[in-house]
Amino acid sequence: MMKEFNKEILRQRITLAREGKNLNQAQLAGKSGVTPAAISQIEKGTRTPTIPVLQRIASVLNVSIDYLLGKTDESELGALLHDQDIRTFFRGFQSLNSEDKETIEKMVDFFKSKKK
Repeated sequence: MMKEFNKEILRQRITLAREGKNLNQAQLAGKSGVTPAAISQIEKGTRTPTIPVLQRIASVLNVSIDYLLGKTDESELGALLHDQDIRTFFRGFQSLNSEDKETIEKMVDFFKSKKK
């Protein structure tokens, strides 16, 4: 049986994911291409985002749309972030400049292409 859309779950999960990434509403708005007022209204439950807006919000928060909608209780990165090595890597990655991040991304793409 399919779960009904629940605006309360959506607003709670966006708020919790945003706070978990240490972003304020204005920062989430800027990164997802919407206004701060829109994020505020979504988190209050007075506005429902369109699918494209929801996709951008989920991308910024590094979670799936299914997680935000309450279809799953596990965020995509949730399970990974329990691993200490992965948490250490991401903390180090965040502190790098954009050029170093780009180099690492190219290396990852290279190793992924080798597996194909």
